[in-house]
Amino acid sequence: MEPALARMISRRPRRPPSWIVLLCVVLAGCVAETPPPEASGPCASGDCRIELEHITRITDADDPGILPTSVVWLQETEARTFVSASFDMTRIAEFGQDGRLVGVIGRAGQGPGELQRLRTVIAGSGDTLFAPDLGQGRIMMFGPDRAPAGTLPMPFPPDLVMPDGSFLVGRQIGRSETIGYPLHVVDREGRVVRSFGTDEPQYRPDLDHILTRKVALGQDGTVWAMAPARYLLERWDPSTGEQLQSTRIPSDWFRESIEPYTDETVRPPPLVAGLWEDEDGLVWTIVRDADVDWEPSPRANQERSLDVQERNRLYDWVIEVVDPGSGRVLASRRFSETLWYRPPSKILVSPVDTILTTVAYDVWKPTLLQQRR
Repeated sequence: MEPALARMISRRPRRPPSWIVLLCVVLAGCVAETPPPEASGPCASGDCRIELEHITRITDADDPGILPTSVVWLQETEARTFVSASFDMTRIAEFGQDGRLVGVIGRAGQGPGELQRLRTVIAGSGDTLFAPDLGQGRIMMFGPDRAPAGTLPMPFPPDLVMPDGSFLVGRQIGRSETIGYPLHVVDREGRVVRSFGTDEPQYRPDLDHILTRKVALGQDGTVWAMAPARYLLERWDPSTGEQLQSTRIPSDWFRESIEPYTDETVRPPPLVAGLWEDEDGLVWTIVRDADVDWEPSPRANQERSLDVQERNRLYDWVIEVVDPGSGRVLASRRFSETLWYRPPSKILVSPVDTILTTVAYDVWKPTLLQQRR
């Protein structure tokens, strides 16, 4: 069953003073936005609807405890299997299209093919798996046969594997020559070769929602990027660090936020959770927004982990399809149930409320359908 539809509805420049940084943030990063042309191509007339096609349901029934219990970052491989870090963060679980476990890759340790702290897996070309091990500061690679295929030094967890084999990091890197820039190209030796994403370095440790980026790879090798708290679509050339586009997405519901969210008795602002480009060149965004009927949790401001029920009560997930040239929203749909997304795969994952001894997740493929008049 589809998740319930809630409501349709070079050298680093000298760092500027903090008041200039914040002014730059408010004024769209001190970058002039591209004048939007008219929308064109598929669904230009706004007659399309977003649907979620159910692909499969994965469970830990074949290996109890293999899956994380609250959040799973699932990737689809070239072999059309699905991979996730294990609950203990030392292995990779691989599932078939039928949702059954087909293999467990890696093991705990420090040797070849061994992992210590794995949070997510990146599915690369040639059906290669890249496993960033935060505990050892390296990436363990596994080939199509799932045997160890090499190790790369990597002190920063990457978001994307680039077509040339380098990696893209979409967050602040705490080094004097990189701090203040939200995007970084890192080579296969773990060296930062380019930091970019802003004209001037901007940094405050409590402004990750402004000064990091959700990223996606374009079909032409450029990088799409969005700050989580701003509905502004950027496109960058990773080979030069040049900004190619900055287009604001008009919205009557996305309330941009500047200050950190620290009081859970106040309605939370929306945050971009991810984006991707589809085969037609359209950009999809997924945003975590406050539930339409939001009320503060009885446990507001208490240290805790959100369970599925509380997360669903507090938040909706909004999926939109955007014409990247104009910024026009071609289709929008709001869902009341949690939908997890992790680049570069174009799939979504939702937790399933099952019996206590089984962990399960539904896997969905977002599609855009033209509505009949």
